[in-house]
Amino acid sequence: MRILSIEKARRGGKFTVSFDDGTELALSREVIIDFGLRRNDEMTEEAVAHLKDAQLFRDAYFAAGRLLNYRLRTRSELDQRLRKKGYPQEIVERVIGKLTRVGLIDDSRFAEAFVATKIASKPVGRRELERGLREKGVGKEAAEKAVSAVRDDDTQLKLALAAAETKLRTLRRFDPAKRRDKLTAFLARRGFDWDIIRRVTRKIFKGDADAIDL
Repeated sequence: MRILSIEKARRGGKFTVSFDDGTELALSREVIIDFGLRRNDEMTEEAVAHLKDAQLFRDAYFAAGRLLNYRLRTRSELDQRLRKKGYPQEIVERVIGKLTRVGLIDDSRFAEAFVATKIASKPVGRRELERGLREKGVGKEAAEKAVSAVRDDDTQLKLALAAAETKLRTLRRFDPAKRRDKLTAFLARRGFDWDIIRRVTRKIFKGDADAIDL
């Protein structure tokens, strides 16, 4: 196969490389330079396949970079997003491998940031944090390590009390028993353990004779 022309494409910032058998490849300037392509160069089918592979890897790598510029992502998230864009699994794995080696993908760092962001935006319990990390594809070890920073009873109690105080403002119209039931359900949905919920409701409703003890 012989290269007939290398011309700037009208759109996309790439170059169209045309071969004498009618094949055309859209390649970036970097790939053309890396392979030293010139007009009238003779190329084997294997060499052309390497060109395609190099361009596909570059496209996938930059697609991953755009996703990471938006926010941190786990290996699992990035894998799913790139495959959804149509990149082959082998290319995706190579891209993720490179991003991991250079430190742009780190599930442990993601998990720590996820926990910090979650509890800063709204107080949630251990179970809700673990569920969220599982959904993001974080491994068990990394998830447990990240959650351990807020897993102790004192921290969980403070978070649950903060969540309860906010929720109670919306429950003023209910009688004490109903208010307690709704608060209990709310804290459970927020992922707090039953022991923490029990301590919070007892602290808040200790003076309400009408509130049924858990």
